[in-house]
Amino acid sequence: MLEPMVKVHLLGHRRHLDAALALLHRLQVLQIIDVTDDPTVPLAPFALDEGRLEEVESLRYLRTRLESLLRLLPAPPAEPDRPVRVDLDRVRRDLDALTPSIEESVRHLDALVNEFETLPRYLESLRRLLPLVPELTDLHRYETAALLIDRRYGEVLRELGAELTQSLGGNFEIISGNVDDTTIGAVLVFPRTESDLVQATLGREQLSRVRLPHRFTGMPFREAIAAMTRRLDELPAEIDVARTAIAAMVEPRGEWIVAVRSIDERLERLEAVRHLGVTTHTFALSGWVPESDLATLEAAVAHDLGNEVVLVGAPPTDHDEPPVLMRNRGPARWFEPLVRLLDVPRPGSIDPTWLMALFLPLFFGIMLGDVVYGVALAAIGVWLGRRFGPRSATIADVGKVMVVFAGWTIVWGVVYGEYLGDLGRRLLGIEPVWIDREEALVPLLLFSLAIGVGHVSLGVVLGIWCSARSGKHRELTERVALLVAMTGLFAVTGIIAGLIPDGAMTPAVAGVIVGLVVMMWAGGGMGLLLGPLDLLGTIGNVLSYLRIAAIGLASVYLARVANELGAAAPLLIGLIVATLFHTLNLALGAFSPTIQSLRLHYVEFFSKFYEPGGKEFNPFGDSDVITGP
Repeated sequence: MLEPMVKVHLLGHRRHLDAALALLHRLQVLQIIDVTDDPTVPLAPFALDEGRLEEVESLRYLRTRLESLLRLLPAPPAEPDRPVRVDLDRVRRDLDALTPSIEESVRHLDALVNEFETLPRYLESLRRLLPLVPELTDLHRYETAALLIDRRYGEVLRELGAELTQSLGGNFEIISGNVDDTTIGAVLVFPRTESDLVQATLGREQLSRVRLPHRFTGMPFREAIAAMTRRLDELPAEIDVARTAIAAMVEPRGEWIVAVRSIDERLERLEAVRHLGVTTHTFALSGWVPESDLATLEAAVAHDLGNEVVLVGAPPTDHDEPPVLMRNRGPARWFEPLVRLLDVPRPGSIDPTWLMALFLPLFFGIMLGDVVYGVALAAIGVWLGRRFGPRSATIADVGKVMVVFAGWTIVWGVVYGEYLGDLGRRLLGIEPVWIDREEALVPLLLFSLAIGVGHVSLGVVLGIWCSARSGKHRELTERVALLVAMTGLFAVTGIIAGLIPDGAMTPAVAGVIVGLVVMMWAGGGMGLLLGPLDLLGTIGNVLSYLRIAAIGLASVYLARVANELGAAAPLLIGLIVATLFHTLNLALGAFSPTIQSLRLHYVEFFSKFYEPGGKEFNPFGDSDVITGP
């Protein structure tokens, strides 16, 4: 349900402003309205003085420093066992004292990580060139230069040889070969005394050497490869030691986590000040509070702030748009995120969460409808909740929703008599309680259409109620006319099918005609076109519910295939094949019915009454964002 919102003003002397903001931050029940967006508060907004501006900049800088250090840890440091009051000046002194040694350790760690990431590239280049390196017994008098050249520019090697012949005579050697489909490798051997001349020649030819890291410079290729391999083996341990050293300096300071929260709170309060109205001696604060929290806020203001700060109700104006707080209890709360995937409802409209909590699992169960699959889904849902629920409320809710889905899957599995498809019937002779989906195709399709008629009609009725409550008379007329035309059309269909007496044909046809005419009239200039289109669209919405039967039949037939393949093979192989196919069917059965059930709600059902576009309630103290009315 949508929690009713009450607009209030908090008025008091400026010396109580910080205490008032601290109280509101702790309670987290009031969304502050910017004074410039509230015409009922004709006061100038609070302007931060130079001292407060300096405090904001100082706190932001301190927070950035703390976060940069805390991010170095593999996990957040342990917080103090009991609440502590953080001395931010002492935190700054701690940071100033520790920063030089931490920065040095971080630079060392970065160098090790960089070396660990780059050495494999050097090794790859050297190993590709290794077959070209000559065996030189007197290597200390010679130097080698490794080159990797794109094959498209291979002629540059001939130009390099010609130029070196002129400058060195024959006192050099170039060994080259293809190292892959696109690259030529070359090793240049020359006297060490001619190193500068060779380097200048390479520069003129725009050739770059494969340069080794500093610690391997001057080593023969084979020695460099062996040394790099050993270094790569050593680096992980050195990186772990460096990270442990950093963690040892930062982890004992669990109060830094508390300091970050304290800074966030102070910054939020300083930011909130900008949104208040002030005079020389007083302040005025406007905001929205949930009706159920109003008494708590009034009592807290009276107890903590005394008589010099008062909380008064403020009648909303036409300019005001209250925020939206979806506050559902019990199982309905688990389905709130599915509504938010579409949008937040507008204030004063219907919160469809409880409707989704009722119909979504029902449709899922009708589609999947297998006892064993339901038990498997329930087990997965329980496992998710126990395994990940303590760390993530979202995953905990997903697990609970799966259990609800599984419950309806088991119920409809009993109705259909399906236990791993037709395996229960084959082995144990279990018969359906109501319908055999494999045989009774027409009743299954009619059942799906009946669900569509009921669900869409409920959506139209809810739309009528919303229009009547909001005073939208033309929209109300259109929706009532649509319901009349729908009822008449469904009655005509029932008469043709022999389900309704023929005597009802005249009023049924009259209902269709009258409803359609009123829809065209209410639609204004485009009514002649839009009226019939709306009616046809609604009929299309109803027909869309045939997907309930189609998805269910696909699951039934895949389960039957799994059983038949398993029965046709030897026992062990048959079990494996059947298990694989049933696992696939369960995965598809968990995914496809969920998507299709959501679609039936979002497109076919919600379109008849749902009014999206609300702004979610964002209380002061829960976020650093302050919205308008």
